[in-house]
Amino acid sequence: MQMRKFQIVAAMSGAAMAIFGFSASAEDMKTYEITVKDKVFTPGEITVKAGEPFRIKLKNANPMPVELESSKLGFEKVAAGFSDILVNVRAQAPGTYTFFDDFHPKETIGKVVVQ
Repeated sequence: MQMRKFQIVAAMSGAAMAIFGFSASAEDMKTYEITVKDKVFTPGEITVKAGEPFRIKLKNANPMPVELESSKLGFEKVAAGFSDILVNVRAQAPGTYTFFDDFHPKETIGKVVVQ
């Protein structure tokens, strides 16, 4: 009986990954590194492949926290001062998407270009 439950859960997990576009292993996702310091993202723009999930690693080089956010890309996460965070992003259609520091949304803006 326990084995049958395990098989059902495994099948459902595989189906969910196929539907939502995630690869079998998070380690397979390409990681793009960005640093934020003094209200500036470096680099300010990253280019990713359409149809492939990816990961953004943000290094906060400030003593104050930042909140990395993008409603279109579907993430919102706070990085404490002098810390790093990772956000996983689902596969996207071609286009340009913005992300920002929600504590300074009009000053600290970056872009993801999906090609």
